[in-house]
Amino acid sequence: MVILQLALDVIRIDKALEIAKKTEKYVDWIEAGTPLIKSCGIGVVTQLKETFKQKKIVADMKIMDTGGLEVSIAAEAGADVVTVMAAADLRTIEAAINAGNRYGVDIVVDAMGVSSQRFKEVEALSPSYLCVHAGIDQQMAGVSVIEALKVLKTKIPLEVGGGLNKFTVSAAVKKGAQVIIVGGAITGADDPAKAASDIRQAIDIATHDNSKSVP
Repeated sequence: MVILQLALDVIRIDKALEIAKKTEKYVDWIEAGTPLIKSCGIGVVTQLKETFKQKKIVADMKIMDTGGLEVSIAAEAGADVVTVMAAADLRTIEAAINAGNRYGVDIVVDAMGVSSQRFKEVEALSPSYLCVHAGIDQQMAGVSVIEALKVLKTKIPLEVGGGLNKFTVSAAVKKGAQVIIVGGAITGADDPAKAASDIRQAIDIATHDNSKSVP
């Protein structure tokens, strides 16, 4: 099953909870986005975990230093998944992965803005997931996460995020993404539940088509 991750890149916990409650039947993982954590503190992870006990909660920490310490902070707050940046020192990434193993949480390495050489170096550390990610500023400059996927090969499970919507998620699925991250197309929609439902349907159709094409 391809996972749909809801990225709550908002700055108010009441808004985050409102959107998550409207869309929870369609999403698998719920992400406390970086702006939400920075605005409200790590306690938002705890609030999301207590409210959505059956969902995996992602703490998008975007760790750049003290990998082990920051993973422990997120894990103790209730996170099931924590992110660290591929641009960080490899020792930081390794420390985050080791802490993830101790706490039983998945570590996602976000490859935003790094070279193919660094991608391979991170791959060798065997994180839980590698995330191909086009940030908001990159999207505004015309960077396409789908284009990046076309030249990428890895044995590590892939997450993909950055400007995806109901029209583009199928391409990400067909390129092998196992986790699809969607933020603005849901959180900025007039009807978040309808938007999440449409995206879930598009993912499921693409997944079904993929399974039929495998010999």
